[in-house]
Amino acid sequence: MQILSTRLIWQKEGDAQAARERIQKINEQYQVIENADQIAKGIDYKLTLLSAEIASKANELELADKLFAKAKPYLDTLQNEKPAIEYHLTLGEHNLSHGRYNLALSELLIAYWSAIENNAGVLLAQANTLLGKLFFNRQVLDKALDHFSQAADFYGRYEQSPFFSAVLKQMGDVYYQQGKYNLALVHYFNVIDHQNNQSSLSDEIEIRINLSATYLQLYNYPVAEQYLTSAEELLGMADIPRLNGHAALLHSGLAYYQEINQDIVRYAEMALHIGQSIQDDELQEQAYRLLSLGYERTGSAAKALDNFKKSQVLAQKRQNKLNQISEDAFRQQREFIEQTLHLVGQEKQLQETNNQFSQLRKVALFLLSISLVLFLITLRRGYLIQGFQDQISELHDTLFTHSRSRLSNLRMLNAKLPSSLENSNRNYEQWQLGELIRQPLNDRLRFVLIDIPFMRNMYLQNGYTAGLELERAFGKFLKTKIKEPDRLYHFSDASLLYIEKNGSERSEPEILFNQIQSWLNDFAPERKINRIVRIGIADYPFLPRAYTAINDKELLDILLMATNIARELSLSEGQSHWVYFKAIDNAPAASFASENIRLSCKQAINQGLIKVHSSYKNEDNIKKLLKDG
Repeated sequence: MQILSTRLIWQKEGDAQAARERIQKINEQYQVIENADQIAKGIDYKLTLLSAEIASKANELELADKLFAKAKPYLDTLQNEKPAIEYHLTLGEHNLSHGRYNLALSELLIAYWSAIENNAGVLLAQANTLLGKLFFNRQVLDKALDHFSQAADFYGRYEQSPFFSAVLKQMGDVYYQQGKYNLALVHYFNVIDHQNNQSSLSDEIEIRINLSATYLQLYNYPVAEQYLTSAEELLGMADIPRLNGHAALLHSGLAYYQEINQDIVRYAEMALHIGQSIQDDELQEQAYRLLSLGYERTGSAAKALDNFKKSQVLAQKRQNKLNQISEDAFRQQREFIEQTLHLVGQEKQLQETNNQFSQLRKVALFLLSISLVLFLITLRRGYLIQGFQDQISELHDTLFTHSRSRLSNLRMLNAKLPSSLENSNRNYEQWQLGELIRQPLNDRLRFVLIDIPFMRNMYLQNGYTAGLELERAFGKFLKTKIKEPDRLYHFSDASLLYIEKNGSERSEPEILFNQIQSWLNDFAPERKINRIVRIGIADYPFLPRAYTAINDKELLDILLMATNIARELSLSEGQSHWVYFKAIDNAPAASFASENIRLSCKQAINQGLIKVHSSYKNEDNIKKLLKDG
């Protein structure tokens, strides 16, 4: 009871010297007890732990560390895990309060998992709260929110719990840092709703300052001023420099947004003086930043720059601290590895000693185990390889197959066409230079762009499910008509691109058109679908004397022009049509040097360099369509 009384008085008054005097008196009292070693050890442990907490609060880090280390051996004599969890929580909070985040993380994680294993709900809530603070200080906001949420779930079961409002406030701070200001407001208002008569005045002031800051971020200046005024009224009843400094910062921020330039500097200087007096670097950094903005507004560029530099110095100091934390983490990791290696070495020696007594008996088992492991590895490797192959095949189908028709899609065309044409161009260049004896006729290609109106309207006419089944059936049907090495791509919703080898024995365009028309006629003859087809045709190389003058994108543009004319003719005539663009043998590449290939083609057609063949025999009308387009 005396130890508990001493702790409560110290927590209320904060007088470390008086608390130490009380601890000394308790020490003198229990030392006179005879034959009570276990009781004495328990009392000594509690007094040592309380002394460590007092030293930590008084910023006597070296003394606190020694006292915590002194208290730890007592835990090994206990069967109950609860004191050990409480010890790790206390030590973790000590390290957290002094910015030793990696040490704090180790202790708090031990407490967290031990509390879970022992189903200690209260201690788990404390561990979650401290872990939330730790991750918040390290700006790992998502993890902080996870732990605060777990703590809030526990404390929320008890309506009068003073810890619940504290956790809600910390969750609001996390949302504020994440820029989720509306969620922050919700949690801050929940804090006000759950505050009771036992809430400290500083907590009530701070929550109003936080509300004011949040409304300032939401550009709601009247409400921000309202909560700031409410906070200042409460500040008049208590002298809390840190909160006075934050209130001054808010005044300066409001003045900046409301363009009251003289108040920006005045309140920022007030906040700076408070920050310097209490040695609060964060407060000073924000004050310098606002001073820089204020002087910039008033035209004092030199002062603005000077204050900006000072804010950057403090920001760099904060960053250096975080960097130092990372270096300490590396050293701790190295020490942990060294300890682990030492333990591994000891285990190895023990294993070797045991193996001397049973070596012959274990050789066969060892070899059998190795064989079994290798066999399992081989099976696993085969399974993984097969799985990877299946994944690659699935990804290939997903990437390069149209999702509805299951034909090769535009992505496949874009991936394959440029390299294919580049290879053809290289063969033609070798032939021109005499490196090849014969002209590479096998590299000639015929490109056919097919516009199918019924594909454009199948979903509107049949509905989504029936349209999807129809499109998939059409794609499957077309695959049966394509023979190697020809290719068919789903170019767009209602357009297909057909590429066939075009060697020395070229088929006439009309024969090709009739073949494609027959495909459409043969598909689902029982269905009433529009069987009109519009086809644009062009050869590659497009220019017989300049194989590399037209690239893949330009060739597709020419095809689109031809198909568009076929479409216009089909719309006017109400029947299928085809249009074939063919350059004359002596067509010069210079005529197609323009960046606008469509314009170049129109000019070449007018000059007679490109002949237009079509199922529509009036070439003049076709030229008129080209001119109008």
